[in-house]
Amino acid sequence: MKTLVVNLAVLAATVLGGGALSRANDGAAQATAGRTYYVATGGDDTNSGLSPAAAWKAIERVNQQEFEPGDAILFRSGDEWNGQLQPQGSGATGNPIRLDRFGEGPMPVIDLGAATGAAVKLINQQWWIIQNLEVTSGVPPEPGVGRQGIVIAAEGEGGHTAHMIVRNCYIHDLWGQLGGRGTFTGYNSAAIFVGPTQGGGRRTGGAGADDITIENNRIERVDRCGIIVWRGHENIVVRGNTMENLGGDGIFMNGCRAGLMERNVVRRSCLRTGDPGLVIEGRYNPHSAAMWIQDCTDTVIQFNEAYDTGRQKGNGDGNAYDFDFNCRNCVVQYNYSRNNHGFLLIMNRTQGNVARYNISQNDQTHLVQMHGVLADDNVICNNVFYVDYGTADIDLYMGGTEVSDENKSRLGACFVNNIFYAIGQGRFRTVYTYGSALERQYLDQVQLSPPPPIIRHNWYFGPWTNGLPHDPEAKVGDPMFVAPGSGGVGLASLQGYRLRAESPCIGTGAVIPKRGTRDFFGNALHDNAASFGACDPSQP
Repeated sequence: MKTLVVNLAVLAATVLGGGALSRANDGAAQATAGRTYYVATGGDDTNSGLSPAAAWKAIERVNQQEFEPGDAILFRSGDEWNGQLQPQGSGATGNPIRLDRFGEGPMPVIDLGAATGAAVKLINQQWWIIQNLEVTSGVPPEPGVGRQGIVIAAEGEGGHTAHMIVRNCYIHDLWGQLGGRGTFTGYNSAAIFVGPTQGGGRRTGGAGADDITIENNRIERVDRCGIIVWRGHENIVVRGNTMENLGGDGIFMNGCRAGLMERNVVRRSCLRTGDPGLVIEGRYNPHSAAMWIQDCTDTVIQFNEAYDTGRQKGNGDGNAYDFDFNCRNCVVQYNYSRNNHGFLLIMNRTQGNVARYNISQNDQTHLVQMHGVLADDNVICNNVFYVDYGTADIDLYMGGTEVSDENKSRLGACFVNNIFYAIGQGRFRTVYTYGSALERQYLDQVQLSPPPPIIRHNWYFGPWTNGLPHDPEAKVGDPMFVAPGSGGVGLASLQGYRLRAESPCIGTGAVIPKRGTRDFFGNALHDNAASFGACDPSQP
């Protein structure tokens, strides 16, 4: 088994919730220089804008100004503007431009109304901080009309944006389009969008984004997506955001090298994509997940929470997390998922990824769905999978049609040291599937084809509808959790998945290269001892 190649400096800095990746942004955020401009609904556009008493009035006046490094544009708290804000200019190293508020009271509101496009947009600009704004529309969806919240765009051949922060904003009631490939529809309809507009292809020229931090924003009632970073390159951080009631994906990061997605909470995403009754103009990808990455290398997804992810009939995903196409040496660790339509999706054309020390409670449908082959060296280790109702599948997807027995034996990823715990009316199943999402076929009477076993040295408690998987080192019995099934809301609610001192799972796991350095609860891991599940109190 190959050793996972991961940016260890990134992991060391982020494993306790820090963030070396964002230090350049944090340092820039403390710099002050330039002029401060004020905007208030009681202002006058003939004013200088350089004091609260001489404030500008209209968004259009702000859009006319070319701002300089170190400038600040402050909107008065409690005021509301209708229209589309597109300020000009770029900051510089150590001197970002700040878009913020002044005064006490509720956040200032930018209301997009019925317009197409973004409420706030920067194009090929650098060194900005956008914070403490409320962005909304509230207008019902209209065919062909895409709506966006805050957009940091990289447009044109070689377009680029960098050194940007979006934080502490409230973005809600933006009803864009779930499908279509227009400038503002489909994946481009998002609360926060960074990168080049997604058109008919997967990439747009050489455009991209670097050094982007999106943190501590609240997003509610949006179609299609919450946060999209498209063609992010270096130093992309998405953390501390909360979102609920999304038509499609929660967070999607594409193209990142050593990116970080951490401490986000996504509730009730993927509620409308895949609905066969939708009327969509043009091409439409109905598949969506709560948090996922694509075309990423050495990227870490950790300490996140995903709840109640939806799955309409035509949506083949509905998972909490996803290693999508061309992800290499990425990590999903220390996350919590509850009541989703799957914990993890692993697409084909992925290599060397690992999902470790996560806790899944009552995730249904395809608990883990795998499109790739065992030779891809993707590893699923030291997770807890708990179900007390329904059937949770270990799903090997064969594509559009059923494949030969020889090819079946190549499918999958390596499972080791996991605990599968079924109680009450819960049960697990291993299954081969094929066909489209609307016409999926399940071969649940076919055992996983040995050799080689994809599931090895795991712990089992409770029923499997078609018998235990072919696991030559299977361990069966009560793992002796403190209080299984007691997970509520938040990572702190998962203490019931600690192992009791007398648990037979302690110290009897397999020592493997991809375990990392700590367990879900912060216990240090040791080179010569290992346990089953997400809790490892083993002693060296």
